[in-house]
Amino acid sequence: MNKQNIYHYLMIQGEVDEKTDMLIDECIEEVKEHSLFKCIHAHVHLSQSPLKIDELDMVIDSNDLNQYLSECSEAILIACTLGSEVDRKLKYYQLYDMGKAVIFDSVCNAYIEECADAYEENLNLKKRTFRLCPGYGDMPLKYNQNISKYLDIEKHLRVTINDGGLFVPLKTMVGIIGVGVNKEKTCLTCVNINTCQLRSEGKTCYVKK
Repeated sequence: MNKQNIYHYLMIQGEVDEKTDMLIDECIEEVKEHSLFKCIHAHVHLSQSPLKIDELDMVIDSNDLNQYLSECSEAILIACTLGSEVDRKLKYYQLYDMGKAVIFDSVCNAYIEECADAYEENLNLKKRTFRLCPGYGDMPLKYNQNISKYLDIEKHLRVTINDGGLFVPLKTMVGIIGVGVNKEKTCLTCVNINTCQLRSEGKTCYVKK
């Protein structure tokens, strides 16, 4: 795993002390051991002005998505999970070792991102945007409901979703990938560039490649 992603989730800057780094290594091994990564996707069509996912009959009210998908007529809906066992381990550490729980949680977040990235690479899409997930930028969590229902994640991934748009197992995510144009995460194309607290501190909400 790329430890920089884990440091990012832990908001660590500069040198990492040996004890913390050893604990991160320990959590990496445990997350890999207890994860059961599964992923599904579907191709959908987009309409513009207003931006809409045709198959879901879903008009998108998000400046971020409107900007990143403005040149796309197609998209990929994707959903993936690490399974229920990592949730059980996380809950255990939250009860008995909160320090390790924080690191374990960050490793889980980095691991599902890396697994999803690898899955996307195997789709062999010549041009695509980065994956945009509900909760990112101004994309509301309620979109989790629509995408999850369309992909039928309960059937295919054994994942349920509550009324607030949160998943069970927790380490699950859904996202939208625009097809037909290459767009990577960058501060220069972000709608929050002038108001971003992270940017004002010299940070980003993503790990620079």
